[in-house]
Amino acid sequence: MTRTIHIAVLDVDIPPRTLYETRGLCSAHFRNALQHAATRLNALSPGSEISIAVTPYDIRGGHYPDFRHLRQTQTPLSEHSIEAILITGGAPGVYEIDETPWMRTLAKFLQTVFREYPAVRIMGTCFGHQLIGHALVDSGAGDVYVEKCPLGREVGIHSVQLNREFVEAFPLALGGLPDGRLRIQMFHGDRVMVKGANEGVLPETAAVSLPAPWVNIGSTPICPIQGMYYPGRVLSVQGHYELDAFGMQKMCLEFAPLLGWTDSKLGLFLEQVGFDYDGRQDDSGAFALAVACFLAGE
Repeated sequence: MTRTIHIAVLDVDIPPRTLYETRGLCSAHFRNALQHAATRLNALSPGSEISIAVTPYDIRGGHYPDFRHLRQTQTPLSEHSIEAILITGGAPGVYEIDETPWMRTLAKFLQTVFREYPAVRIMGTCFGHQLIGHALVDSGAGDVYVEKCPLGREVGIHSVQLNREFVEAFPLALGGLPDGRLRIQMFHGDRVMVKGANEGVLPETAAVSLPAPWVNIGSTPICPIQGMYYPGRVLSVQGHYELDAFGMQKMCLEFAPLLGWTDSKLGLFLEQVGFDYDGRQDDSGAFALAVACFLAGE
């Protein structure tokens, strides 16, 4: 019997108009990526098939999941019980939270879910990853924080050196990556940091630790915390496994004038994104499969 995993996807921003017209809201991008990953997982691990159902929520409009619908035990109450929450990416900076009421409300919602609903898994991408760092990992003393990256942006496909502990948690999905490196599309200028970490360009072997039981999933030279993993509870990532070259190109074209990019800078970023719309040039499928394994409890 196939188990349906119901995910509440919290849309915190809207995609570029040209991307929306072809692919829909961010929640739709995640639905498609995770449904495809579930199909792959079912083929690789038959006998415990899963399917993915997504309900989108307009966070800017104050639309949140009803706490009564969140899974409260290790056995789902019904096929409609929400088993996971996913916070999408977005343009705002988490460091603006004191002046941003909707962001404070979202952070409190995440804290409540994490504290009172341990059977509900929490996921986040880009902005969602950063908000998780602020709301769930930081002790309140500013030991884990979000900042504008002083070393620039990561746009397009970048290679993340994964933490061995994280790879070993999801061997089916990540065990085959050469040298434990994940190539994934990115679009960000902010980063999660730990107090006392080296703020300069990091050597390839640098590792930044998080308070146990949190695990830093991996790093790049200018962004030392590329995701966070709390076994059985939380999984976040800075990159965009839900977007391909087509989607990322639309992001670049939308934000280039807003961020004051020159034509040459835009050209460099588009080259980093790639132009193969018929296939994936990165390892996003592997990460999406890891997310499916996380949701399935494998």
